[in-house]
Order: sequence, then structure tokens, then C-alpha cells
Amino acid sequence: MSYLSTKRRRDMGRQRWQFLAVFVTITLGVMLFAASYDAFLNLESSYSGTYERLGFADVTVTGADDTFPAAAASIEGVATVEVRRTADVPFRIGADVLHGRLVGMPPDQQPLVNEIDMTSGTYLASDTPNGLVAEEHLAEYFALAPGDRIEVLAGTTWSEGPVVGTAISSEYLWPAESRQNFFPPPGTFGVAFVSEDLLAAVPATAVADQTVIRYAPDADRVATDAAVERAANAAGAADVTTQADQPSNAGLKLDLQGFEEMAIMFPALFLLAAGMATFIILTRVVYSQRPQIGTLMASGVSRRLITRHYLSYGLILGFAGAVTGVILGMLLGWAITGLYTDALGIPDTVRGLHWITPIVGLLFGIAVGTLAALAPTRAASRLSPAEAMRGETPTQDGRPSLAERLVPPLRKLPVRWLMVLRGVGRNRRRSLSTILGVVLALTLVLASWGMIDTVVNLLDRNFNEIALEDADVFLTVPVDRDAVAAVASIPGVQRAEPVVSLAVSARGPDGSYGSQLEAYAADTAVHGFDTPEGHLPDTGVVAGKALESEIGLSVGDTVALSLPTLGASFSTTIAGFVDEPLGTRIYMERAALERALATTETPLPTGTLEDPSISLVKAIFDDDVDRTAVLDTIESQKVTAAVIDSRGLYEMFQDFLGFFYAFVGIMLIFGGVMAFALIFNTISVNVAERKGEYATMRANGLSQRRLASLITGENLLLTALGILPGLIVGYAVATVFMQSYSSDMFTFELDMNWTTLVFSAVAMLLVALLSVVPAIRTVRHLDIASVVRERST
Repeated sequence: MSYLSTKRRRDMGRQRWQFLAVFVTITLGVMLFAASYDAFLNLESSYSGTYERLGFADVTVTGADDTFPAAAASIEGVATVEVRRTADVPFRIGADVLHGRLVGMPPDQQPLVNEIDMTSGTYLASDTPNGLVAEEHLAEYFALAPGDRIEVLAGTTWSEGPVVGTAISSEYLWPAESRQNFFPPPGTFGVAFVSEDLLAAVPATAVADQTVIRYAPDADRVATDAAVERAANAAGAADVTTQADQPSNAGLKLDLQGFEEMAIMFPALFLLAAGMATFIILTRVVYSQRPQIGTLMASGVSRRLITRHYLSYGLILGFAGAVTGVILGMLLGWAITGLYTDALGIPDTVRGLHWITPIVGLLFGIAVGTLAALAPTRAASRLSPAEAMRGETPTQDGRPSLAERLVPPLRKLPVRWLMVLRGVGRNRRRSLSTILGVVLALTLVLASWGMIDTVVNLLDRNFNEIALEDADVFLTVPVDRDAVAAVASIPGVQRAEPVVSLAVSARGPDGSYGSQLEAYAADTAVHGFDTPEGHLPDTGVVAGKALESEIGLSVGDTVALSLPTLGASFSTTIAGFVDEPLGTRIYMERAALERALATTETPLPTGTLEDPSISLVKAIFDDDVDRTAVLDTIESQKVTAAVIDSRGLYEMFQDFLGFFYAFVGIMLIFGGVMAFALIFNTISVNVAERKGEYATMRANGLSQRRLASLITGENLLLTALGILPGLIVGYAVATVFMQSYSSDMFTFELDMNWTTLVFSAVAMLLVALLSVVPAIRTVRHLDIASVVRERST
């Protein structure tokens, strides 16, 4: 009926700020869902499109014998099998030296598996046997173009080759060196695609034989993966990497997973807040309009019509907020997709219209508004006309509050404070809604702030407690005692140690895992280990704790280790696990590694571990030294192939995480705004419900200042009561959020600063103070005579 529509319009106009806050809350929640989920779907399509077009390998096998390619080709579901070689060797581009990777490719024609997408120049040709195609990230950083030169360290001499072109590779959409070094600093790692002629000059200890396999479109991926792995193990493979575990793809999928989870968790919090705010305001509307409801029912308006009328408030708010949120969110999702594909160099940017996004977004918004309105609507429809027309009459007596009964001395407090204490318990529904509002607001804030704290603290721990070196030095000569001493003698270098670094495959009861084996001196000072002893054991290995769940190992179990570049395998025991934020490496004392290698079927020649393709030097600098000068001095040495500034890696992480901080920062701002809107709505409604009481107090001579202090005290007390449960719930939610991002590549366990909890609690009190201000202004402008007259009728 038109008079009910007019009533609804006037109700919303009178409480426009509260209704606007609910509308904005629903809009934000739906917008976050639509933006995150649409970006997730678009990015997933973009990655999949590139992988399909370039024939990204479904599995890569390293170190299998010559019988494996034929055996793999006979497996049901396998469509294409190709063999190639790769080598990790230093590159020199102008004056810059970096850690490089050569990937063998057939000349004159692209491979069927792991094709590269040429962005400039030409592909490899047999008439230019030493030509190189630079991977796009390497080409962009060093501004490489066809005709430029790259030098490759082949043994102890530099071999130069021309850049014939640049290309994008599906294997390096994100330029990860390995799962253990997913974030190489820009300019320290690069990939070049070369013919087998150039690889022939590289030492055998740096070269790995690989078989890359592509499945048929209708293949059962799980069954085919299992069959390929069985065949690879039978052929003595050192490592089997499925497409899901390939470093670049695994990292990008983890990023996609973050978008997918963000599309559910953060919007869920916002929509929960919106539902809470809608419930509070509509409950206030219903209870304040009890006489009107009674009059309407006494005049013949049906309960069904009353139900539809009040339900329409939530439905209108939910629908309007959802429509606005879906439109803004989908536009934002398209923008995020373009930013991501441009930033990562994804050649295929897919932006589609996914009907699931607007449908689910609309359902979210409408459901939140409708469900939140359901309880107060049912309360309104169940009132009898006579009861409703009497208005809301308090049924409780003026007995002491719970606090006074628990702490009797509180009864001696001044009357104004007793009024505050007893006011909290007079209307439990009203008090509980305020406390719940504070709990939800703190949850929103801590879920975002906890993520920032965790990342900052984990990075600090990784680079200041675990990876203690200032620089990694790669040499062109054997890394023996004299070479290490030469690095240690450079002014500004406090300590230098040789460290073995080898690709390794660990095998346990639940499969194999490709990692990096690092061997240190027994008294190493360049790496910190959080073992009970604080150092490496003299027998066995210590591994990242993710290895425990990845391949089913426990302390004391036997693990089989394969070193593909050495062609060696041995078994040892798991002596312990370490909790490190980045990667899942395997650590061993150098002497223990030497003893283990001496027991292999084909003992390695003396001095193998000193090969510069196997060992490097990690250096620690003096305090307050000119780092740039020391790095330049090390790099200027004739025997230096490359120097990586480990502290620069820390700074690079900070820069890389700028987008993460910005995104979570936006979430934090949204959470702060949401917290303010939620507490503002709750307190405003509480004050509005009690305006009759306040007007009566004023009529009985209570000053405006004293009344303001009572309102402020009661609402600050309610806010304070919500802070402790809010901190507990917020901490728990933040823990779940962080754990959802953990994998074998990153370990994100919540590490929230205690100051964050304190500042969040103080912030809630400040928000409560700010929210009380407009409520106090409303009370000051009350028409005391008319309100008291209404209350007496």
C-alpha cells in the first residue's frame, strides 16, 4: 500500500545516516567478493590460455636413464615426450654478473613441449650455434635486444654468444629459480634458451638431463602422473616435478588461491558486519514503532502485510548494495586482471563475463539484508495490538548490576557511576548488540593488521636470524681453502665460508620432493638453525618442516637423497626439522655429506665439492661498513663470477611486497571504516531507543554535561566489555587467514605484535568516543516536552 511505502521512505530519511552506513557496508562486502572472484577467474583463464598455447609440460623428469623416454611414451594418456638438457652457470652481461640458467632447445623449430613465445628477433637457428634467446624478464631488466651479447661461464672460461631474440616462457611466467628460491632479486637470476652446441661446453657437473612430457587433453591427470612417476623411479630418476609443483606455476597458483580465499573470507566478514548493522537498525525501527504497529493492526492491517513491510527494509538495502557492489567489483576485477598480467608479463590476458559473479554477489547482498531483517520483522508481526500500543515497558527492577554483586564495594560508587553500571544490564539485547559490534569490528581490523605484522616479522626473522650472510659469492675457480681465504681477506669482510649448494630430490613413504641441499661447516656463522642444539647435527640431515607432510617423514626416519648433477644417491636419517618462512631446504654438515658421498656406488673424485658450479662462498661483513664498496671490491676480483647482495634481497622483498601491503592496507582502511560504521550505528540506535529516558532525566534537572558523561560512560563500558572477546576472536580469525596461505614454499604462521592488539583496543575506544559525539548532539536537541508527552501517552 502507498501509505506504507511513504512510511518506509520517511523512516529511511529520518535515519538516513544509519541506513547509508548499512548500504555502504553491503556494497563494500559484495564489491570485494566480485572484484576478487572475478580477478581470480580471469587470471586462471589467462594462465591456462598461455599454458595451453605454449604446450606447458605436464611433468618434468630429471636424471632418468636412456630407457625412460620410450617407457614414458607408452603410458596411456601421454601425448608427447621430448628430451632436453639444462645447466645453471653464471652469466655476464656488460659489467654485471648473475646466476643464469641455460635451457637446451632444438634449432630451427620450436619444441612441442614448453614452446617459447617470441617477443622480438628470431628463434634459434643452426647457422648461429652459439646464439641465445633471452627470457623476457632477463631481457627487460638488462634492456637486451637482438645483437647484444651474453657471456656464459663454461668451466673456467667465458664463452660469448649473441642474443638473437627475446621470448616469454610458460616455465618462467614468474622468474623463479626453484621452489626454494622463488624470489630471486632482479638482475641476479636469468634464463636463456640455447642450442645443444652451446651446452656442450658447460661442465657435466652443471648439466642436468630432463624429459618433458605433455598429456593428451582427455588424460586422467592423477592416474597418468602416478604412472609416469613409477616409470621414472624405475629408470633411476632424481626428480619428478608435476605441472602443479613446477616453481613458477606453483607460485602463481598460490597467488590465485589467495585471490579465491580473499574473495570469500574478507567479503564474508564485511557482509557479516552488514547483517549485524541491518539487524540492529531494523530492530531499533521495530521497537521504536511498536505503538504505530499496534495502531496499524488495530485498524485492520494484516500481520502478513506488516511482515512484508518491515522485511522490505532489509530487502531494499541488500538489493541496492548488492547491485552497486557487483557493478563496482566487476569493473575493479577487470582492472586488477590487467594490472597483474601486465606486471607479470602474461601474454594472454583473458577478461570474461562470468555470470557466477553477479549471481552470487546479488544473492549475498539480498540474503544478508533479508536474513538480518527477518528477526525484527517476526517480532513486529507477533505483537498483539494492545501490547504494541502500550510501547516498550521495562520489566526489570532496579536491582544491583552483576558487577556490583560480584564486587560489593562497587555499590559505594557515586550514583552517576552506578547508573552507568546498571544501564548496561537493563536491556541485555541492546548491550549484547553493542558488544557484538565491537567484536566484529576488531575482527575486521585484526584480520588485516595481523597479515601485515606476520609478513614483516617473518621477513625480519628470515634475514636476521636464519640467512645471516651479507653476500653470496660465486667463483670461477675451485672453492678451496685458499679461495675462501682470499674472500675473507678483503677489507670489510668479517667472515667467509664455503657452502655446498646442490639440487636434490628427497624420497619418502609418500613420494618425492625436489629441493636444494645446502652443506655448511660444523661451526657455521652464516646460517642460523632453530634446532634444539642451535647447530647442524654431525650425522643425518635437517629439513624444512613442510617435508614432514609432503613426503611423510618423521624424525629418525630414513630418507633417500638423489643429486642429479652429480649422478649420486645415498640414504640418511632425518635428524630434525627447522621452521623457516621461505622454502623447504635440506641441510647437512659438510663433513657428513662428504662421508655419505664416499659410500655411493661410484665414489666422486676428490675435490668434486669444490667445483665452482657446486660450491659458493657466503660472506658476513663488518658492522657499519660501506656495503657498496665491499661488494664492488669482491666483484672486481678476477676469480669472482658473480656476487649477490643478500641484504639487497631483503630490500627487494620489501619492494615486491608493496602491492601486498597496499592491498591489505586497503582492507585495513575498509575494516576501520566498517568498524566506525558498525559502532556508530550501534551506539546511535542505543541512544535513539533511550531518548525518552534521557528527555525525562533532563526534565528532572539533570544537566546536559552530566547526561553526556552518562551516555559516554555507558557506551565506553560496553565497548570495553567487547574488546577482550574481540581480540580473541580477531586473533583466531587472523590465524586462520594466515594459515590458508602456507605451503612448502612459504610458511605463514601468525606473528602479530602485541602493540597491534593494544593499538586496536585503543582504536575501538576512540571510535566509540567519536561515535558518541553525534548521539550526544541528538540528545541535546531533543524537544523535552514533546518526548515526555509521547512517553506519558
